[in-house]
Amino acid sequence: MKILVYWPSAPSDVLDLLVEGLSRYGEVLVARGLEEAVKLVVDVDVLVGFASNEIIEAGSKLRFVQLTTAGVDHLDLELVRRRGVMLASAKGINSFYVAELALALMLALVKRITFFDRMAKKGVFPRYTWEYSMETLKGKKVVILGYGGIGRELARLLKPLGVYVVGVRREVKDRIDSYADEVVSVEEIERVLEGADFLVITAPLTRETKGLIGEHLLRKLKRGAYIVNVSRGPIVDESALDKLMKEGWIRGAGLDVWWLYPGEGVYSSLGVHENPDVIATPHRGGFVKEAFLDVARFAIENVGRFARRETPLNLVDLDKGY
Repeated sequence: MKILVYWPSAPSDVLDLLVEGLSRYGEVLVARGLEEAVKLVVDVDVLVGFASNEIIEAGSKLRFVQLTTAGVDHLDLELVRRRGVMLASAKGINSFYVAELALALMLALVKRITFFDRMAKKGVFPRYTWEYSMETLKGKKVVILGYGGIGRELARLLKPLGVYVVGVRREVKDRIDSYADEVVSVEEIERVLEGADFLVITAPLTRETKGLIGEHLLRKLKRGAYIVNVSRGPIVDESALDKLMKEGWIRGAGLDVWWLYPGEGVYSSLGVHENPDVIATPHRGGFVKEAFLDVARFAIENVGRFARRETPLNLVDLDKGY
């Protein structure tokens, strides 16, 4: 079996670990750039790392793709279907690290970290008046849209803080959960958003979720609520968020994901990232060394399952899009 590794963002030691682990299942080739990946994929059975439509199109012998990312929204899944390629994601492997960032953004918002930091850097020490107070997460109602790996991990982290958590997911098998106070289907989102203090988005980007969070749903939140997005930017209507933040309905936002990325623009065409009430990070939730090591170990094991003719984990449902 021939295996191609193309993971340009992986540090050398993670790449070495991956190549060494995969070598027990066959010959391992490493591509250092997209052009080389397109050339090498022609003659391999398995691809591990980053996949583009161009790479999959060129992989005439390709049978299994193990992504090192959780999301698959960058791929043409009909192309994957036509090619007959088995596609697995790294969904859930970096859940803790992304949930950790979501919690950090939530705390930074209620504790007004960036606001006070800017004042300190200007040499301003504010008076002890209530306009310069902080808030707490304790007692707040938090709705997590996308109660999968990341969402549930975030609920676990929030539990000791005295937060009321509602998990929202596409399919609900059990409304009783160890960490969330409620688990509901997406059809109930209007009801549970009513009066919520926080909306945290950890859902995948699909046909159903694109633009789902628009003005109507944002206005269901309590006036002065916060929104955190660590999933995909287009799940939130950019114009609606911009409008409601300027209006003050949404008091603040913590955003790690955006509507524009290098090559098409930067962050937001409306300047949402420039709003002083937005804490902006450049899509770094899973960009953690430990997360990459975890993904590499998972990829090795999953390719092993494929090699042993066992069903790989995290197979993508090409109809659902995740």
